[in-house]
Amino acid sequence: MFPVGLENFSSLFTTEYVWVSVAASLCNGLLLYFASLKFFLVMQQCDYRNGRFFKWLKHRQTPYLSRLMLLSLLGLLFFCVLNMCFAPVFGYFFNENGNEAVSYVGLFSYMLFTLIYVNTESSVNAKVPLRKTKRLVRLAIVFILLTAFITWGLALLLNYLAYVIGDKVIGILRFAPVCIMPVLTPYILFLSNCINKPFESIVKYYYINKAKQKLDSSDVLRIGITGSYGKTTVKEILKTLLSVKYRILSTPASYNTPYGIALTVKNLDDTHDVFIAEMGARTKGDVKELVNIVKPTFGVLTGVNNQHLETFGSIENTKNTKYELFEGLPENGKGFFTADNDFSVELYKRFGGEKYLCGLNGEEDLVTVSDMVTSSKGTSFTLNIKGEEPLNCVTSLLGKHSISNICLAVGVAYKAGLTPEEIYTGLNRVTSVGHRLELVPNNKNVVIIDDSYNASVDGTKAAMEVLDVFDGRKIVVTPGLVELGKEENVANFNFGKELARHADIVIVIGNHNGEIIVNGLIDGGMDKKNIRFAKNLKKGNETLNELLKEGDVVLFENDLPDNYN
Repeated sequence: MFPVGLENFSSLFTTEYVWVSVAASLCNGLLLYFASLKFFLVMQQCDYRNGRFFKWLKHRQTPYLSRLMLLSLLGLLFFCVLNMCFAPVFGYFFNENGNEAVSYVGLFSYMLFTLIYVNTESSVNAKVPLRKTKRLVRLAIVFILLTAFITWGLALLLNYLAYVIGDKVIGILRFAPVCIMPVLTPYILFLSNCINKPFESIVKYYYINKAKQKLDSSDVLRIGITGSYGKTTVKEILKTLLSVKYRILSTPASYNTPYGIALTVKNLDDTHDVFIAEMGARTKGDVKELVNIVKPTFGVLTGVNNQHLETFGSIENTKNTKYELFEGLPENGKGFFTADNDFSVELYKRFGGEKYLCGLNGEEDLVTVSDMVTSSKGTSFTLNIKGEEPLNCVTSLLGKHSISNICLAVGVAYKAGLTPEEIYTGLNRVTSVGHRLELVPNNKNVVIIDDSYNASVDGTKAAMEVLDVFDGRKIVVTPGLVELGKEENVANFNFGKELARHADIVIVIGNHNGEIIVNGLIDGGMDKKNIRFAKNLKKGNETLNELLKEGDVVLFENDLPDNYN
């Protein structure tokens, strides 16, 4: 039997129960890891920042904590019912050990419920899959061990109380604390992330320092690209142009953080001539940190707007953060600014170094265009590089904003040493960037325009312009705009009004901005029968398939990441 005196508490650790509870606790830790994959995904998408994670967690539209509460409630209910029902039977067969034996029945029922929950959650596809990085593995290990330790401690405490007090009911329910563990998992994940923070900081410092040393010992031309929008598009166009003459290394996808840049630099070798780093930012000082790593010679600004205003706090903070790129340029550095954004022109005037404006208009700009004709097949235009003969160009890219991006990339390429002829060759190789006003082939005789990567106020205006060049009934599928702080409601209301002018049918996705967009659509004059609402993108696609006819034009405008669903 178990001891009843507090002075003999240590002898509990020699009993068979302790080892069974350790095994059960480890199993529970593993089970709850799989049950918490959604929380791990959001933590990863929040850049492992606890503040942003908790902001998502406490949002009224976040259902996952409620699901875990339901799992805990059902697990505890069945645990108690089954244990009480089987207690007489086990008492008959096992005599005084019946209370110990029957407690395993409830534990089994809880684990069965958890397995069912894991299986249900696994069928829900994430928009951005969980990336199996080394950091995630470390976090998962700490989470599993911490969950197991808390489970074991609670079970051991209740078991001890059962034998100290001598209450048979407590003995029967000695594994009951295990059932409340699911609802604690987000908070255990938070603790695990806090535990890992010091080590992750060391790892981050190691890789960043190693990347800085590698870049400092290299003579590659380093180009930094920042802006509220268009960074990836300009980066890909520039990469295509420069590859005509040079061997390029650039940050893949949206690897625009210190760690992402550091991982990219690992692939830098002596054969590379140019390194292009996309520089993202959400708070003041973010770009400065990236500039200190890369030490770019060329700085490129794609434009500034209210994107990420929620984290920046004000447009002034946004402008000053983007300007950190140009403050960090060396004396021989060159600054390139789009001429098609007022804030960009303002920062151009502020910069005192060698600088160039590139855009659709402006006789004194380094790069301009004329005779531009946009259509559903692409865009033709005359490219004017200051001091060079005009080039008649054609691209499959849609919309005049794409030509603005080309102007900026051409200006950088020209100052990097490409001739007009080489630039012309590179422009013929430029293709659309995935999920950014990309035409998607299909066999339904409809036009599908994928602009789902993200959306900003400027981006939606460009998307509407592209939509207008197509014939046919126009259907827009959108969840609206996010991360605009106090301006978000106004921006989405205006977006709804704009949609009413350009679209025939709008399918609004999700509750995050749904009501505001619908109000804007109605205020803009759209008939209510042409406004549809879908809980999520899957339901939205089902609604779209019901509406779709041959000749329709469908625009997917933005697709919110998992931490908004």
